[in-house]
Amino acid sequence: MGNMEKKLREKLRKKIKWQYEQYKSVGKIPHPLSHIRFKGVWDMQDLYEFVANFLRERKYKFHEKIYKHKHPSPYGVEQQLVWEANQVVDDVYTYVINFYVHTYDAQDIQVKMKDGSVRTFTKGRVWIEITSHIDMYEHIGFGKNAFLAYLKIVMQSYLLRKRHGWIEWDVMMYREVQKLIWLMRRRLKMEYDEYEQKDWMGVHT
Repeated sequence: MGNMEKKLREKLRKKIKWQYEQYKSVGKIPHPLSHIRFKGVWDMQDLYEFVANFLRERKYKFHEKIYKHKHPSPYGVEQQLVWEANQVVDDVYTYVINFYVHTYDAQDIQVKMKDGSVRTFTKGRVWIEITSHIDMYEHIGFGKNAFLAYLKIVMQSYLLRKRHGWIEWDVMMYREVQKLIWLMRRRLKMEYDEYEQKDWMGVHT
């Protein structure tokens, strides 16, 4: 192993340790940013109800925090929506998922279904960002005194460190977030229709 490779590995090790120390100190474990970009025709109300029902069935509390309807242009309507879902797993962990939905050039169109009924769909473009993280110790006041602060350090460093990264992170990422993204793509009838992580977490997926 050359000196350059050793330096790069040491730099990467320090960076990973620094990142862990950063989120450990604030009590938050982040996930990578995921997104969906779609152009075509979709049922916005159906997508909203599907996401809300999926999360409520999994014991999340679902909130629509922002609904912003901008002035229409000749090309269509622009909307911005922000949704938030959270689930208190236990005294340590709280799962949080945030959605940012932005539609562009959206127009309502009437579509006649096979059974003769008429439904309203949206035609345009939509951008969806999904950010998620795990809050830790949200309801525990470890900052009240020095003893509790030290207790938190011991729990983080020795008792719960493996659970942070090997259990809770994977469970939420692959059973909750990535599965929901896959189902949303199917709801939009996108060509991408394969859930690549479906076998990563065992039979429960």
